[in-house]
Amino acid sequence: MLEHTEQIIKQLKEETNELSDIIYRKKIIHKKNVYIIYNEPLTSSDKISDFIIRSLTHIEQEKYILPLIEQIENDISNFKVKRIDNYSDLCFYLHKGFTLILVEAATYALALETKANIARGINSPTTENTVRGAKDAFVEDYQTNLGLIKKRIKSNDLWIQGFTVGKYTNTQVGVLSIHGVVKEELVNQITKHLKKIDIDGIIDSGMIKNLIEKENKSILPTTITTERPDVVAQALLEGKVAIVVDNSPYILIVPGLLNDYFRTMEDVYGKGMNISLTRIVKYLAFIIALFTPAVYIALITYNQEMIPTDLLANFATQRDGVPFPAFFEGVIMIISFEILRESDLRVPSFSGSALSIVGALILGDAAVSAGIVSPIMIIVISITAISSLPFNEYELINALRWYRLLFMLGGAFLGIVGVLAMTIFFIVRLCHLESFGKPYLMPFVPTYFSSLKNSIIKFPFKQLTKRHPYLSNNRIKQRGQTK
Repeated sequence: MLEHTEQIIKQLKEETNELSDIIYRKKIIHKKNVYIIYNEPLTSSDKISDFIIRSLTHIEQEKYILPLIEQIENDISNFKVKRIDNYSDLCFYLHKGFTLILVEAATYALALETKANIARGINSPTTENTVRGAKDAFVEDYQTNLGLIKKRIKSNDLWIQGFTVGKYTNTQVGVLSIHGVVKEELVNQITKHLKKIDIDGIIDSGMIKNLIEKENKSILPTTITTERPDVVAQALLEGKVAIVVDNSPYILIVPGLLNDYFRTMEDVYGKGMNISLTRIVKYLAFIIALFTPAVYIALITYNQEMIPTDLLANFATQRDGVPFPAFFEGVIMIISFEILRESDLRVPSFSGSALSIVGALILGDAAVSAGIVSPIMIIVISITAISSLPFNEYELINALRWYRLLFMLGGAFLGIVGVLAMTIFFIVRLCHLESFGKPYLMPFVPTYFSSLKNSIIKFPFKQLTKRHPYLSNNRIKQRGQTK
């Protein structure tokens, strides 16, 4: 109950340490004290002046009919008005950009939305570029991001469950799904995880991602992160769930299976034969990025008999004078490349390209001339690095780094047998891994023949008439095709 306005204001000033950004204005209307409170950096002064102050001045001149708080609620010129009947909600809305109106002896207060426009405008995607398709990307504003999704899915079946997470940040989190398409147990599982979160604050969606997927369970990503609204819309139509986090331009999509990271939104727009070729190339790139250094180290260290004689002689000539074993040589080159890659990501854009060129050309050539590494190792690591570029999921690239090192260790100690042992371990790990109860290798293991139509090989649209059975019980997604 909020009858004691003077006491509430005193408590608020004490808890905020007399913060100068919180403005307190007092007016007397119909012989009663009316307090207007707002957080200046989060609110628009124009909205407060044009809608609230003018409305209160007009109410002051009117004849007193209703209780003052009811009259203000009825006549105020604001499109969003909320009643507040406890102190915690009052603080929540104050720090959310609302303007509060407290009336002497009233049992509740009013919160009026007067948020300032402090979010950046909608721009093109920066990490998920496509040749064709939409060019808008999510921003840091929760409502704007919801609008970008609703613009694409205009249905009453788009359900949104809202949560507030974080003791101090009170971050708004929304769970989006299409009712009748998504499996309810998936939504319940996600909401259960969100309700269990007890943390000081949520700054970005990545924190939610780590908390709900148990970050140390696997280095492979099990939650899709995207900045594209069309990707989210397509995932919702398939029966997945999207998690929107305030102050984050990246939306989470669950479940995230291995096959999802080899597909892009452009796959939906292209012809089946062309897209199938692109996906095959991506799978080959994944295998090359994972195995190439390990196989080379195994062959050059233990299994020279598997290399043709002429090629082996060429390798021996190039490695003549290199003081390090092949494994250590490969580790040096991989670490050097990763340092260059991280530098390219972190330094300002105007100098990033220059650093990459200096590192890749001058240092590489100098290392070969000095006899520190062999030319063939530079070729092997370059092919490996290029094969990692088709993937835009940062955690998948990081997982490739770790598994690549494990394969290299296997090749260095046991040769091809070690690479095969690490391959078995990798496959078993993939088969064991789950994403929110769904096997990570679906639709391959367990095999869903109907879903294989749009896995590696993309079939024509007229044959893709059903949703994946592991995502939705509502299988039929289109009942007729254009002739």
